[in-house]
Amino acid sequence: MTYTLYGSDGSGSFVVEAALDMAGADYTKIDVDMSAGAHQDATFAAINPMKQVPTLILPDGAVMTESAAIALHLADAFPGKSLAPELGTVAHAQFVRWMVFISNNLYEGVLRYFYSDRYTTDDRAEAVDSVKNAAHQHLQNACGVIEAHLTEHGPWLAGQSMTMADVYFTMLHGWHPDMVDPTMNENLTTLAQAVRSNTDIGQLLQRHGL
Repeated sequence: MTYTLYGSDGSGSFVVEAALDMAGADYTKIDVDMSAGAHQDATFAAINPMKQVPTLILPDGAVMTESAAIALHLADAFPGKSLAPELGTVAHAQFVRWMVFISNNLYEGVLRYFYSDRYTTDDRAEAVDSVKNAAHQHLQNACGVIEAHLTEHGPWLAGQSMTMADVYFTMLHGWHPDMVDPTMNENLTTLAQAVRSNTDIGQLLQRHGL
């Protein structure tokens, strides 16, 4: 079973590559040069109409998009590989919860923060700054929610073992470290450091510039 990953270093494709590596899956990575506009190519657009990475071609030829959805699928496809807790357990329910929470709040918030001009039709600087400031506040609030959960249920998002949810968070932390205040989010800071201390994940983070 061979997967094909269309990705770009430093992008959301990191978490998919990490999942494939953790699973020991057989895959081919095709680099999409975003800076050169390769994602706008008609051939790639035919695969993913949103023209985004990551895009994963499953062994049967089906196409998957959206980094969180792909990571959730791979966790189910490779049970026992430590991508996620066992299906049907409370820990697995928490794993799914935090994968979706991170996707809906942190990933979206980071995009709003760095690409604020895309989220308003008002091109005045103050309007763009307002979007950016609101995004930063939203990110800090969301991190506060995760911090409170870790205080009671940590050290990892799904309990006692690292899962893809922790790796997913660390990717976003690498994009925007300032969303985490080390003085107020000690558990989140510790979590990100622990993920980075994993030899394989740490090396992959470095290669992706995260």
